[in-house]
Amino acid sequence: MMEAPTNNEDKLAWCKHGDELEKQFLTRMFDSGLSIFRNPAKASDPYTHDVYAVLQADIKSIGTPFRTADRYGFDPKYAITINEKDIKRYSEKYPNILIFLDINYPDYQGVRMVSLGTLKKFIKLDMAKKHEYINRRDDTQGNAKASYVFDLRWFDKVR
Repeated sequence: MMEAPTNNEDKLAWCKHGDELEKQFLTRMFDSGLSIFRNPAKASDPYTHDVYAVLQADIKSIGTPFRTADRYGFDPKYAITINEKDIKRYSEKYPNILIFLDINYPDYQGVRMVSLGTLKKFIKLDMAKKHEYINRRDDTQGNAKASYVFDLRWFDKVR
């Protein structure tokens, strides 16, 4: 491992040190299951962002507002639901997954993104509310029996 520079004012030495640390990071991440690679633009611009990352992701297309969300304290204009069984499956199979929410409501259209970890945090903090589907209690077709209600404004916009 390369020694860190001792002079805090030697920007060039610190940039070289940072470059070496980035390379070491990429080597460590190679077998992690995440695809992370160095930004090719670093060759001509050492100050550009360091890497690109390819992550597991899923898309949720949401076209119908949850009209009774106000029962859970949410504005129906901004309420979305995500099936409880999807969150459990993601947790078991894809713990680092990113979810893209493609929302097409009459009063709101946009794409938001959220990590599974953030969804689980909102559930744990009881900010997301569990909604059980009465008509699905005895479902045998694989429909979700419950979903969590979230406010889409909690999640980052994809521009």
